Amino acid sequence: MDINKKISNIINLSAQERYDYFIRKIADFEEVWGLYDGDGWAMTMDDGGKKAMPFWPEKEFAKLCMQNEWENYKPKAIDLNDFIEKWLVGMYKDNLKAVVFYTPNNKGLIIYPHKLKEDLEEELEQYE
Repeated sequence: MDINKKISNIINLSAQERYDYFIRKIADFEEVWGLYDGDGWAMTMDDGGKKAMPFWPEKEFAKLCMQNEWENYKPKAIDLNDFIEKWLVGMYKDNLKAVVFYTPNNKGLIIYPHKLKEDLEEELEQYE
């Protein structure tokens, strides 16, 4: 299957199905992707107007979102252990939500960092 077909198939899944894919993929490859522009990481808003940070399971999916306010951002990898132990803990303290698998046509699944951490740790237990 060519990469474009794979990407197209995955971004057309529901937000929940993309979330499940995200959890499996980052547990497997031990990295998460965000968009970074030198001054900081890409941010968006949840439906209530609170800040949220988008994350992707692979570089190609983050690249798809390099448009509009994020056109000058570049995909940047985050080590999975850092993501779990530092990022998600810090986001929880800062009252930020995570947006998992944002696409150009869909906001993705907006989730609290502690719930994302629980889901990841549960998935990672299956790898031990």
